[in-house]
Amino acid sequence: MWAYGINKEHSNNLQKIPLNNRKPSDGIIKMEVPEPNLNDDEVLVKVKSSALNYNSIWSSLSHPISPFQLINGHIYRNKQDISHLQDYAIFGSDASGVVVRVGKNVRKWKENDEVIIHCNIIDTEESIAQMDGMLPKSQSIWGYETNYGAFAEFTKVKSSQLIHKPKNISWEVAGSFCLTLSTAYRMLISPNGASLRAGQNCLIWGASGGLGNFAIQLANLVGANPIAVVSNDEKEELCRKLGAKIVVNRGKDKFGNFILENGEPNYLSWRDAKKTLEKKGVNDLDVVFEHIGKETLGVSLFLLSRGGKVVTCAASSGFNATIDLRYLWMSLKTIIGSHFANYYESEQASQLVFDGRIKPLIHSVNSINNLPKMMDEMHRNQSYGKIVFMHE
Repeated sequence: MWAYGINKEHSNNLQKIPLNNRKPSDGIIKMEVPEPNLNDDEVLVKVKSSALNYNSIWSSLSHPISPFQLINGHIYRNKQDISHLQDYAIFGSDASGVVVRVGKNVRKWKENDEVIIHCNIIDTEESIAQMDGMLPKSQSIWGYETNYGAFAEFTKVKSSQLIHKPKNISWEVAGSFCLTLSTAYRMLISPNGASLRAGQNCLIWGASGGLGNFAIQLANLVGANPIAVVSNDEKEELCRKLGAKIVVNRGKDKFGNFILENGEPNYLSWRDAKKTLEKKGVNDLDVVFEHIGKETLGVSLFLLSRGGKVVTCAASSGFNATIDLRYLWMSLKTIIGSHFANYYESEQASQLVFDGRIKPLIHSVNSINNLPKMMDEMHRNQSYGKIVFMHE
C-alpha cells in the first residue's frame, strides 16, 4: 500500500541538520509498505479523507524527538503492539474511512461500516480507563506516538477508536475535525478541563486555527465570551464571522514580544497586553485557552483574574516556558494540562457536528499528494482552520 511518512535512515540524517534549516516537506516521503496485519482487537480501515495536525509537523521535523522514539515508547507501554516497530513511520491523527476487515474479538464493527477515527489508543483493561480514558499508562496518540497513521491507503486502529459516520456528513468534513474539536471540548467544556460557563471571558490564542476556531464556537455555545487573538486582519475578520465579538490583532495591538532576548519575562509587554484588553472592555479574564507554549504561557498566567484557569494542550512555539510563579500561587490561579479527549468526550463533541451546532472550518481540501506542500504552509502559519486531504 502507499503511505506518507519517514524511514529511519531519513530521520537520522534529518536530525543532523540544524532545526532552523529544516522544513516539514524535507521529512515526509511517499512510500510503498506492506498492508498491516491486525491484532484481535483491531480494525483495518480504507482511508477516505484525512486532516493535518501540528503533531505531524513535529514528526516530519523529527523534533523534539524522532517519531521512532515515540513509537518505541508506545511499544514499551503496549507490548502487544510490537507490529508497530518498523523501519518506517506513517504519520497522521485525523481520518475517516470504510471498515475493510476486523479482528476476531471485534463485535461492534463490520465490513463496509463508515467510520470516523478518534486518535486515543489505550488498554481498555486498565482499571483507571473506566474513570477517564486519558489516564491509563498505556495511552498513546495514534499516528503520532504509534505507527500506521492516517496518511495512507489503509490504516489499522483499535476497535475502541471508531465513531459511526452519519450519512449526512461528507467525507471532507468527517476526516477534518475529530482531533481538534475533541481537544477543545475537553479543554473548555468537560469537567476534566476548565468547565467554561455562561458569562465567563475566555482568551483564545491562535483563534483562527484548527483548535482556536472550535474554541470560539464552543465558548459561544455555552454562553461565554470568546476573546480571539490573531496575527493579521484576514484572521481577525474570520474570527468575527465565527462569533468572536472581541478580537486582539497582534499586527495592530500591543500584544507581543513577551520574552526578552535573555529569556526573562518582558513585564512591560505583559502590562501592555493587559492594557490592550482593558481598552477593549475586558477587565476580567476567567479562562485562557493555551497551546502556544513558550512564547505565551507566562503572559497567559499573568493576564488571568484571581482564581482563573489556564488550560493548555500543546506548545507550538517551544516547550520551555517562562512563567512568574508569583502570579500562580498568590492569585490562586490554576494551570490545567489537557491532552486530546476520552472516548465519551470525543463522541459528545462529534455529536455537536452531526447536529449542526458546531461547523468545522476547512481551510482547503487537497489531494493527499499535496501533503508535503501543505505541511510547509502550516509550518509557516499561513493556514486557518483545517487542511483536509482526499485519498481517492
